[in-house]
Amino acid sequence: MVAVASVVVVVSVVVVVSVSEAPAEVVVAGASVDLAVEVLIVVGAEVVVVDELLDGWQASEIANNIRKIKKDKNNFIQIVPNEKSFQIDETTKTFLLDGQPFRYISGSIHYFRIPRTYWEDRLKRVRALGFNAIYYYIPWNLHETYEGKYDFSGSLDFVEFSRIAEKLGLFTILRIGPYVCGEWENGGIPYWLLKKNVKKLRSSDEVYTAEVAKWFRQLLPKIQPLLRKNGGPVLMLQIENEYGSYDACDQKYLEFLRDTTREIVGDSVLMFTTDGSQERLLKCGSVSGVLTTVDFGPTDNTTEISEYFKLQQKFDPTAPIVNSEYYPGWLVLWGQKTQSLPGIQTILNGAKAIYALGGNINFYMIHGGTNFGFWNGAETESPCITSYDYTAPISEAGDITANYLEIRKWIKSLADWKNAPLDVPGNNEKFGYGNVKMRLSHGDFEGVLGGCVESESPVNFENLDHPMGLVAYMTKIQSGLNLSIPQFGDFAYVYVDKKFQGTLVRQYYNISKHSLDLDLICEGSEESSEEHDLFILVESQGRKTFETIIDHKGILSDVYLDGQKVTGWKQCPINLPLQNSRIHRKSRLHKNLNPNQKQGVFTGVLQVDKPIDTWINTQGWNKGIIIINGHNVGRYWPTAGPQITLYVPKEFLKVGENLVIFVELEGAGEACFSSKSCQVEFIDHPVFNFEN
Repeated sequence: MVAVASVVVVVSVVVVVSVSEAPAEVVVAGASVDLAVEVLIVVGAEVVVVDELLDGWQASEIANNIRKIKKDKNNFIQIVPNEKSFQIDETTKTFLLDGQPFRYISGSIHYFRIPRTYWEDRLKRVRALGFNAIYYYIPWNLHETYEGKYDFSGSLDFVEFSRIAEKLGLFTILRIGPYVCGEWENGGIPYWLLKKNVKKLRSSDEVYTAEVAKWFRQLLPKIQPLLRKNGGPVLMLQIENEYGSYDACDQKYLEFLRDTTREIVGDSVLMFTTDGSQERLLKCGSVSGVLTTVDFGPTDNTTEISEYFKLQQKFDPTAPIVNSEYYPGWLVLWGQKTQSLPGIQTILNGAKAIYALGGNINFYMIHGGTNFGFWNGAETESPCITSYDYTAPISEAGDITANYLEIRKWIKSLADWKNAPLDVPGNNEKFGYGNVKMRLSHGDFEGVLGGCVESESPVNFENLDHPMGLVAYMTKIQSGLNLSIPQFGDFAYVYVDKKFQGTLVRQYYNISKHSLDLDLICEGSEESSEEHDLFILVESQGRKTFETIIDHKGILSDVYLDGQKVTGWKQCPINLPLQNSRIHRKSRLHKNLNPNQKQGVFTGVLQVDKPIDTWINTQGWNKGIIIINGHNVGRYWPTAGPQITLYVPKEFLKVGENLVIFVELEGAGEACFSSKSCQVEFIDHPVFNFEN
C-alpha cells in the first residue's frame, strides 16, 4: 500500500507517486478537495495505476494534457493539467485556447437551412477554405414551435451538427439568442409569446424573461457537454443579437441573460455580444462581464476598420479584436430589383486589414442555405425570399464559387496561419427532370382545411395556435359593394361564391390595400337579399425580423361590408405540408371545377429514376407554396421576383413517383392553359431576375 500525504486542492491537479513496483492500493489521507484529484502510481517512467477520486481524466488522456510539472516539499510530484478552456488574456488582448494564444477565421452556416444529409458535405467545404471555426444561431421558435413541446431531433439536432464540425477540425461559436435575427421568422421568438401579456419583447418584462428562463433551462444543458471547458468544440456563447439596434436599450435584460446563462453553464464560459460599429449601438448592446464585439461589411478603407475596433475596445478595453459578422454577400427581399454587393477585392482587402491588426473574423454567411417551409422572416418593406443563398462563397446548393476560391487562396498565403486549406471539394450533381403536368385538385381550398373554430369576430393565427402559413376565414354575407379589413397580416385573398375577387395587402413596399369592391353578379343570385359565401384566405408572409414588433397574423380587426360589421365567422387553419396522395387522385372526381379557375391546389407527379438536386422553375405561375413528397419547399412569387426557381435537394425526392403540389394563391399565368392543363419545369440551375 502507498499512502499519499494530505493534499489540499484548489485547482484540478494530479498527484503522482513514484515507486519501484506497483502497489496493491492507494490511499489519500485527509484530502480537502475543491475540484478533482487523481492519484497516479508510476513505476519508473510508466503510468500503471490511476485511482480516480472524483470526476477527472481517464488515464489515456493524462499524457496528452500536461501543462506543468513540479515537486512539492515532500518530494511528491504534482502535474498541473492542461485544462480545456477558452478565455481571454487581458494583458495581450488575445484569446487563449487551452492556455495557448488563439485566433479564428470562421464562417456562419445554419444547420436549420441545410438538409441533414448535406451537413457534412457543407461543413467539409468550410474546412477546406482553411477556416478553423463556424458560427450558428439556435432559433428558439424552431425548437419550441408550440409552447412546452421541445424538439432537438433529426434535422434539429444541433449537437450532432457541432460534433460533425468538430470531427472535421472546426470549433463552434454559438449564438443562443433568445432573439437571433438571421432573417428568420420573428427573429427566432415563438409565436405563442404574442398570446401572453408581454408588454415589450426583448426586455426585462417579467412575463418575457420568465419564458426565456424556461427555454434556457432546456437549451443550455444540451450545450453544456459541448463547451470547451468540458472538452467540447464550443468556444463562446453569444447572448442576444445586435441589441443596440433595438429601441429597448434595457441593461437589466442583458444582465438577466448574462446571469441566467452563467447560472446554468458556469462562470468560466466566455460570453459575447455583437453590435454595429457605432457608439450608440455599442452603448445599448454591450454589458459588463461579457465580451463586446462589432460587425461591419467589407471596405477598402483600412483607417475606417481601425476606428471600428478602437470603438469596440472603448467599450471593452481588454477585448480581442473581433468582427462577428463580416458580409461577403447580403439578404434579398421579394420584389427587390437590383443587388449591390462588394467585389472580391474589397472583401479580401477588408479581411486582410482585420487579420493584420491581429483580429478574429467571421464571414456572415459562408454558406446561406434555404428558408424551407414558412421560416423566412420579413423586413419593413417586404418578406425575405425563400432562397438564403446570400451570395455566399458556398452557394445555396453547396457549389464552390469564384469568391470561395479567392478567399481560400488568401488564407493559404498566410505564413502564420496553422489551419491550412484542404483540397477543394467537387460540386454535387444537378439534374433537370423536365416538365411535369399539373392540374387543379381543389379550387376552393375547402378540401385542405384543418380544425375549424367558430366565433362572432375573426380570430387571429396566434389564438388559433396556428404558428404561420395560411388560415381560411368564412362567413355568409348579403349583397354589398365594398369589403374592408382595417387590420390584418399580411395578404388576404378574397372569394365570393368561389369566385376570386382580388388581394388585400397590409404593407408591401409602398403598396397598402385594405378594401376592394366585390363582384356579386353571379348566375342565379341577382336578388340583393340572397346570401353569398365570403371566403378570405389570409397568408402570413413571415413575422418581422428587424426591428422586433408584436407582429400578429390573420384578421386582426372586424371586417366591414359597406361600412357594416360582418359577424358569424368560421376560421380554419390550413395545415401544410399536404402529404396525402389522395389530394391528387381526388382531382379526377371533381366534376364542377371551373375550367378557367387558376387559384387553388394543383397537383402533379414527377417520375424520378435517381434522386439528384434540382430546381423548380416557377415562371408562368403567380404566387404560392410548393410541396414535394410532404416537404414544404417554400414560397414562390415569380411575378415579384427576383427569385424564379426553388431549390429542391435530393433528400426531398425518391425513386419512382414524387407528388408535386402547388398552392397557387393569386392565379397561375401562362403556365396554365386551363385548370386541367398546367405544367411546371424542373431544371438544373437557379434563376434570379435582378435587373443588374
